[in-house]
Order: sequence, then C-alpha cells, then structure tokens
Amino acid sequence: MRLVYNEINVLKGAWPMKDKVRKDEFIELNNKKVRIEKLIESFVVIPSHEIVKYLKNKEIFLPNYVHKSLIRKNIAPIIANADHDDKFSDEMKHRLKWFDQFTIYQLEKLAYSYGIEINVKEYKKDFWDIIVHNRNDLGINNLEFIRLQNLTMKYQRVKMEDYQTLKDNLDAVYFEPPGYFEGCLVSKAREVLIHAMTLTDIRELGKKHGIDIPRRINKQQLIEIIAIKLDLNEKEQEAISKKSILELERYAKENNINISIELKKGDMIEYILLKRKPAKVPMQDQNIKIFEGINIEEYLYDSKFEEIALKYKIERKKRKRNVRNLVISLIILLAVFAIVYFDLL
Repeated sequence: MRLVYNEINVLKGAWPMKDKVRKDEFIELNNKKVRIEKLIESFVVIPSHEIVKYLKNKEIFLPNYVHKSLIRKNIAPIIANADHDDKFSDEMKHRLKWFDQFTIYQLEKLAYSYGIEINVKEYKKDFWDIIVHNRNDLGINNLEFIRLQNLTMKYQRVKMEDYQTLKDNLDAVYFEPPGYFEGCLVSKAREVLIHAMTLTDIRELGKKHGIDIPRRINKQQLIEIIAIKLDLNEKEQEAISKKSILELERYAKENNINISIELKKGDMIEYILLKRKPAKVPMQDQNIKIFEGINIEEYLYDSKFEEIALKYKIERKKRKRNVRNLVISLIILLAVFAIVYFDLL
C-alpha cells in the first residue's frame, strides 16, 4: 500500500487557509504582536474540559469530520509505512488501501488494535490552528485569546491528558451534520465500511451507537425499517403490515430500500444507519456554513508537509554550519602546523 499525503479525498471545495497562514503570521494582543504559530503552540496545555467550557460559552460546535481529519492526520505518518511494518497482517494492509476514507470508528479501532498513539499534543495543536485561523467567522475576538493565554499559565505544569479523556470531553462539542456518519459522507461511509470492516467490526460499531444488530430481522423490524425509510404514517404502516415477509422484501426493493431478512454486511450497515439515535450535540447551522466546503484534510496535510520542510531546512542549515566549522578548524590546525614546521626549520 502506498499512502501519499496529498492523495486524499477532499470534502467539498477548497479552503484558502494556506494563504492565511502565510499572510496572517501575527496577531495583536495587549498592543503587542504575537506570532500565531507560537500562540497556537501555547494553547496545547489547555485541558479539554476547559476547551469545551469555552466553546460552549461561545456556542461554537464543530462538525464531526473535523475530529476525523485531526485523528487521521495524527496517525497517517505511521500508516504510510505500513507495507514495511511486520505488525500489520496482509489482510490489514489490504484494508489500509481504504485508509483515506476511514470513519472515526475505523481510525480509533486501528490505533487501539495496533498500539498507535494518537498524540494529544499534536491533535490540540491542529485543533487550535483551525480555531485561530477561523476566529473571525467563529466570532472570536483578540481579547478572548488573552483570556486563553491566562489559562495556559494555570495549566503550564499540568500533565497532558490522554486521548480517551480528550475524546470523551470533546464529544460535547462535535456534531454530525446532515448526510454524515462517523465523520464521513454517508455514501462514502457505506463504501469504506463494506470494503474495510469485518462482520464483527460492524457489530461493534452498532454497539457504539447503542444498536444490537440481529443476525436476521423479523417481520415487525422489517416493517419499522420500511416505515422509517418511506416516512409512512400509521395507516400506511397498518396497510403494509398485512403483507407477507416475501411481499415486504419485494415492496422494499421496489422502493429502493436495500434490506432483507437475512442480514448481509451491507444490510447490517443500513440497519445501523436507520436505527442510530439522534445526535446529542445541537446542530449549529451557522457553524455548518463556516465549515461547509472546507477542505480541512488538505490543509492539515499541507501543514504537515510544511513542518517536515521546516525541520529539513533547519537540519540542512545545521549540517552546513557543522561542515563550515570543521573546515575552519582544519584551516586553523594546518596554519598552526605550518607555523610550527617553519619555526623548526
């Protein structure tokens, strides 16, 4: 499997954040210019419960695909080398061909199953990068960054929380937009779940959403599914309840409902999508508009390239400096040797 950082599935449109990063390098706080990159790095010490408190107070809620993108960027460098890593079975390497489209559940399960650490510090850095560079659209003024700076002083020496704590807390501010499931467009989620999940995985995914998937569904469950998909009223439900199971299956197919009594992998996924409970986090139309069309994953991956390029540039300068110092030292030694040699003559 070959994974390249810029070979990703974009969400919609493009996000002109790359230009913002270059142009908007500084922010003015307390009449002083502060480098944005430095400000973002300082915010990583703020614990997730404080982040949630702040965002809720501002009524800022984020689409779940932001969370998915942050996890994916975090573990992508390890997955990029999966072909040469013996800990991944051949079957898993095959599934990882779909890594670019993995849902949140798949990313977290992958990290847990193979002992891949989701780096909380890096996650928070990328999280704040998104918040800070969209501050105007999110209604955040510079004065509030001063308050956040004060929080960094409070938590400067506190141990960094683990990913599970971060996730449990941030669940309160992430919401699933219409047409999405586990941070992916429903159409993409269906595809990747079928191709890169086992039946056991899908049953576990169902449990995550409070759904116990039966091995086969009875007549009443089939009626409920048809009623949900077609938005039938009580009279219409009563009418179809008189049909036999075979007639109900035929009726479902005629109405483009992909479900049958004997649940196959695709049917199990449809069952989860139909039976999942409404999201607990309130959906924010304003925030959907802000992030709609945003290509977050491309931006995050570009930022990763920039980090790598910067490190390479620093290392290259360091190597040049070391070579230069070595040459100067050799010249000095040769000069001293020459002086001593001619003195002896």
